[in-house]
Amino acid sequence: MSADAAVPIAWDLLKWAVTAIKRPIRYVMSSKSFAEGLQEEVQNLENEVQRVHFLVEQARNNARKFLDVFTTWEKKSDDALKEVQDLLGDFENETKTCCYGTLPDPKCRYQFSRRAEGKIKVIKELAQKWSGFKELNDISFSDPAPGNVTATNQGKDVVQSTTATASASSASTSNALSEDGVFESRTAIIRDIMGALADNSNSVVGVYGMGGVGKSTLLVDVERRIRGEKQFDLIAKADVSQNPDIKRIQGEIAHDLGLSDIKNEEHASLRAKLLHKRLEYEEREKKKVLIILDNLWEQLDLKSVGIPCGLDNKVRGCKLLLTSRNQNVLQKEMGCDKDFLLNMLEEKEAKILFERMVGDKVHDDEFRTLADEALRRCAGLPLLLDAMAKQLKRASLPEWRDALNQIEWSTNEGISGVINKVLQLSYDHLESEDAKSLLQLCVAYGVSKPSIENLVRYGYGLGIFRKDSRMIEARDRLSTLIRTLQASSLLLDNGGTDGLKIHDLVHDFVAQFVLRDRPLLVLKDKDMLETQLQNERLKSCSALCFPYVDIKDFPKELDCPELRIFLLFTNNKSLEVPDSYFNSMRKLAVLNLTGVRLTRSPTPFQFLENLHTLSLHSCSLEDAAILGELKGLQILSFVNSKIERLPKEIGQLVELRLLDLNHCSHLQIIEMGLLGRLIKLEELYMENSFDRWNPMEQIQPTNVSLIELNHMKNLCTLHVSIPDPSVLPEDLDVKKLTKYKIRIGNARRWSEDQGSRILDLKLDPTSDVLRKGCIQSLLSKTDDLCLAGLNGSEQSICALYQEGFPKLKHLVVNNSLSIHHILQWRSFSAFEMLESLHLYSLFNLTKICSSHISSSKSFSRLKVIRVQSCDKMEVLFPLSILRGLPQLEDIKVFNCNLMRGIVDADDCGKVELQNLRVMNLQHLPNIKNFFAVGTAPSNSISEDQVGTQITFFNRQQVTFYQKNIILITFSYLC
Repeated sequence: MSADAAVPIAWDLLKWAVTAIKRPIRYVMSSKSFAEGLQEEVQNLENEVQRVHFLVEQARNNARKFLDVFTTWEKKSDDALKEVQDLLGDFENETKTCCYGTLPDPKCRYQFSRRAEGKIKVIKELAQKWSGFKELNDISFSDPAPGNVTATNQGKDVVQSTTATASASSASTSNALSEDGVFESRTAIIRDIMGALADNSNSVVGVYGMGGVGKSTLLVDVERRIRGEKQFDLIAKADVSQNPDIKRIQGEIAHDLGLSDIKNEEHASLRAKLLHKRLEYEEREKKKVLIILDNLWEQLDLKSVGIPCGLDNKVRGCKLLLTSRNQNVLQKEMGCDKDFLLNMLEEKEAKILFERMVGDKVHDDEFRTLADEALRRCAGLPLLLDAMAKQLKRASLPEWRDALNQIEWSTNEGISGVINKVLQLSYDHLESEDAKSLLQLCVAYGVSKPSIENLVRYGYGLGIFRKDSRMIEARDRLSTLIRTLQASSLLLDNGGTDGLKIHDLVHDFVAQFVLRDRPLLVLKDKDMLETQLQNERLKSCSALCFPYVDIKDFPKELDCPELRIFLLFTNNKSLEVPDSYFNSMRKLAVLNLTGVRLTRSPTPFQFLENLHTLSLHSCSLEDAAILGELKGLQILSFVNSKIERLPKEIGQLVELRLLDLNHCSHLQIIEMGLLGRLIKLEELYMENSFDRWNPMEQIQPTNVSLIELNHMKNLCTLHVSIPDPSVLPEDLDVKKLTKYKIRIGNARRWSEDQGSRILDLKLDPTSDVLRKGCIQSLLSKTDDLCLAGLNGSEQSICALYQEGFPKLKHLVVNNSLSIHHILQWRSFSAFEMLESLHLYSLFNLTKICSSHISSSKSFSRLKVIRVQSCDKMEVLFPLSILRGLPQLEDIKVFNCNLMRGIVDADDCGKVELQNLRVMNLQHLPNIKNFFAVGTAPSNSISEDQVGTQITFFNRQQVTFYQKNIILITFSYLC
């Protein structure tokens, strides 16, 4: 071999030798770097695990089972993290020194670095897998419906996190009231009820008493006391009522338990299975669960609801608190272990309540005797006390005497007579005949909690509102009438958005006395069908209601010539309406058919010339063309019905004011030109329904196009989905809309709708939809906006609409890579009406405001802010901006890896959070102080402060008004 040939070989050998020596030297000299790298990867994995724990808790609440792939990786992660912690814990031993502590031991350091390098690779793979668990279905599944293939995955139990709460109680000055403002007689029974519930030998506790005595109100006080003393881990409540709707009862209980998956099940038996599984899980976890069932009239089959029980209907795994008018219902039918009688208010308590409502007038000499007489006649019934007090509060002395005389002259006797007399008095004093008609409609409705939306639709059909009223006028009028009836205690406020309740006493009074000449029938059981439907009384009946009665077959025809409202609710999907069924009902104005089947022909509606409102809910409809002859229809609803095509015959219903196609998931075709012919239509609802709009340029259109909406000059309310933004016409007339819910581009909302003018937009980089005139017009008046997929040139939200979103109250922005700021320019005034701001997965968002806005009104009305997975944000607010948020109530920040503090102290001074009630900070690995680290004033932490929650705040710089704060939560903060 020549010398020239040997040189390359020698050089290669030298490089190999250097590399072989360099690798172990790197392991020895860089052991600390390997330890730091391993710690960083462990932190990344822990962050991903903590993020997924929110999905784990949601799955647990819905009694889901966990997928094998999830449980496998969860176990691998647990094992890997334990091994890594052991490795890091032994780091000092693994890097010990030799030669009496003067030199490092290269062998130990080498071994540690090699092991750490391997673990870094493992931890990275695990973190990458966890990052793929983004949705509930990625980690868990629900049991299949009967008949489906059973999944083989096994579940795994999880542990839910806890929060700290604080609350304040009110006090009363009267010696007849307890410390929290409850009458002493009620306080005593509340104490007894709580004692009975605490006794392990009692599973079912009941309260009984006559109608109007205050049983439901008592339950509110009991629930508040139980929550305050944390006697139970979970409390759920449902109103059973005289005509129990099992699905509604299940929904109310599931809502309180956080069991949201129940909404996905239509059948009551499957809903019961979900609820049963959830309650059994809580039993295994040894959680104490209380279920409150209010207003039982007869035995309730607990199994059909989903409450675990034995063959004797005896509850298992939870406790029940029940109320009923009848003690036998509690003792004999529901098996109460302990029951308590709720009597009327004591004389002293009734007097306090009456005087509080009427005012100082009762102390005047001329009124004192009459006040005593009024109290005597009310007999301590809170309902009557309230009705009497409202009637007499502003009345003159003659009116007081006249009111008491009218009661005295009535022929009714006993306490029932008193009830009817007082209710008659309240009813007769209604100045509006429309209010009386509305009250009668509520009674004919046949449920204790009538839906406001159904009341306006039924009332419109019955002519309660002024002839040819616009729908918005009818809604306004309904609101006024409801307030009138509530002021007279004939309707009760049940809370919530649809919160009406009619008391049983009022219901019975109206049915028995007001409508004695125009009777109504509420057929609550199948036995009544055989007797009542053959009764001569049907010929004079004005209203007929079947509230979820187990009907097998309809009678072929009913003789009801005076009937004006017919309501049928059933779960029997095979039930068919006979063709001749409505032949005698020529005066019928309102018809609701829920859960029935309608065949193609001949039509059962051929003689209903006066029908104005038709609701076909959850029905199976072979051909909607049979409705084309109902020329007088003003309200038509197909909610949740199985209908595939809306034919041209519907276009003949030119008197329609409202068309509801919500949740008609099978609807594929709306024939071209149909919508344009409905020239009087004011409200069109198509949520989760038809979305196959024809493009404008299609030569042979097979479906309706959006431009037809321009022909509907009276349209003011529109709920619609437009998956393909390209079908949106540039000149679509949206200026006429006063209420809308428009979703474009398959937008997915991360929060509940909160406004009446809602716009959801999911864009792609090639879309120009934001520049269309109709969208800019919508942005000018939208009050609830959700934006996703903003990946264009705009770096701030305010750049999307130059006028500053003048009406916007609620803003949600998610998954938008181009967004760096929400508000960019200091001099720009925007978001002046904004109340809530939700920011999710904005990976390039650095600041809410690019500079301080102290001279602007922007965000001045902000109450709620949510920030989640915005990894480039280091602070939430500069101090100068936070001072301009006087109404801020709720702060929640999750999973922001670079977040150093809530406030960046860009100037000196104090922070006063006067209205803050909730602050929830979770999974913020770099946050240590309320002020961003390195920017807080030097005196930000006083010497006497100890503990995480104390040192996190600066007493001299941050002032909280503790009486208002009800929740502060810290989780996984460094």
